[in-house]
Amino acid sequence: MSDFRFSPRANRAHEIPWSPWGSQAFARAQRERRPILLSISAVWCHWCHVMDETTYSDPAVIAKIAERFVPIRVDNDERPDVNARYNMGGWPTTAFLAPDGTALTGATYLPPSQMERALDEIANWYAENANEIAEHAETLRTSRTRADPGVREELRAEGVRRIADAVAASFDEEYAGFGDAPKFPQPELLEFLIVESQATGDEQLRNMALRTLVAMAGGGMYDHVEGGFFRYSTTRDWSVPHFEKMAEEHAGLIRVLALVLDRSRTHELHATLRSTLGYVTGVLRDPASGFFAGSQDADEDYYALALEERHARRVPYVDRTVYADRNAALAGALCLAGAALDDGTMVTFGAATLDALHERLRDSDGLLYHVARPGAAPSVRGLLGDQAAYLRALLDAHEITGEGRFLERALALVDPLELLFGASDGGFHDHAGIEETLGRLEVQDRPIVDNAIVAESYLRLASLSARASYRATAERTLLLYAPTFTNAGAFAASYARAVRRYLSPEICVRFVGTPEQGDEFREAARRLPSPFVNVRTLAPAESSTLDLPAHPAPAAYLCALRTCGPPVRSAAGLRAAYDAIAAPDDRH
Repeated sequence: MSDFRFSPRANRAHEIPWSPWGSQAFARAQRERRPILLSISAVWCHWCHVMDETTYSDPAVIAKIAERFVPIRVDNDERPDVNARYNMGGWPTTAFLAPDGTALTGATYLPPSQMERALDEIANWYAENANEIAEHAETLRTSRTRADPGVREELRAEGVRRIADAVAASFDEEYAGFGDAPKFPQPELLEFLIVESQATGDEQLRNMALRTLVAMAGGGMYDHVEGGFFRYSTTRDWSVPHFEKMAEEHAGLIRVLALVLDRSRTHELHATLRSTLGYVTGVLRDPASGFFAGSQDADEDYYALALEERHARRVPYVDRTVYADRNAALAGALCLAGAALDDGTMVTFGAATLDALHERLRDSDGLLYHVARPGAAPSVRGLLGDQAAYLRALLDAHEITGEGRFLERALALVDPLELLFGASDGGFHDHAGIEETLGRLEVQDRPIVDNAIVAESYLRLASLSARASYRATAERTLLLYAPTFTNAGAFAASYARAVRRYLSPEICVRFVGTPEQGDEFREAARRLPSPFVNVRTLAPAESSTLDLPAHPAPAAYLCALRTCGPPVRSAAGLRAAYDAIAAPDDRH
């Protein structure tokens, strides 16, 4: 029973003979010719708890599942790859599969009476059509061929502008945010708007992002007592949230707030960032391990109380499970926030989390495991999302701290990333095939968001290391989506940001000296006009690797690829050096 987590309130869901996702459950379904009931749940999910307490506690439902199905229960946070292929529109997901993993039908929450009917109908239908279903599935499998990538277009600024225009068209002028209810924070979209505004000078894009952040921070989406953002708003005006607090959303929002405040420290969102950091480091962070919890449960009654009243109540459950992608994302975000606020403690926390991931969550291939429950060994190997978040965070940490170990780890991640995830025609698959590729996991996927984050990191690596091969890998990855990405609208925001970086002049500040000597230079580099300036810190003994002299030191060099200007001896001189080397038409 330790494999599964059910509602914290009274329920009988544990009486269902659940199996974990794995070959044993699939083999049993094949052997007994039974369909699979796949339940995708989450420890933070309110309606998942309701389904445990109602549907999965109903005696008739329990009996029918045990008699006619092979029930498999998957935690969404622990197996995002399974969720990506079988989610039926939300959580909980109730999916019915053939024994080979072919999806038959599904829904989200089903009340007991509806679930009873569905169990009978699907079990009967499968029993009558099992042979035909198996034959059809086999035909589909044998007919699969590698998708033709089609015409490879060039990477153009026009496509990035089309994404920006699509986002602007969906902006809610009255309440801010994008679209109608429900409204989600969408931090990757907000980051795109801020970066694109700085890259092009379009202040409208920045204003949309700022108005959205202010609306969320000032409304019901924000916990004005204990700090932190709730998962999303059920209403268009941000007034009524869904009360879960998620590490993933906080990582993205801290990152965006840090980008805003890095150039405007007096902005009204300063207090929001401070209190958000207080929540994340005070509630989600475990000081003993340096890791962050995955989420905190929703509790509408608790969050309606004032501070002194909350003290008398039991706090909502905090899931202390460690998820590598969320911890890496939070680590990078804390480094950025610490730099924006001149708060060395936040930078220290971020660096410590990255060190903990390096020391305790790496596998024999040098990749991060995905999950580690408290007191248990890490598990679930080879998910791209973990490596993408880790690579970006390592680069963030190096550029903020100047510490060489973070860049060294980023460079060391490249080989296993390309070997185990790389596709022959470009891009990266979402899993390395280390875990069992059952059901739809046999179909390889290259998700645009993770690939965009990896591609942008490769562009940064190319600039930091002056290795053209990294830029070529990024280009091949981005070209995969060039013919179709504009159809995705706002969902392609991360990709559009990576393309904008690719199209922008490749400028790097290379600082020779100790990390401590470079603090003011790195801060000045973040103030330069381009949002895509990279910052490399080298000890004098290693400066020759980039054809730079060991002396004078400390000194900074403004470089385009391997061509660098004269040494700059003071942080104040960086802007003049930038103006001298940057292309006059560096806005696209």
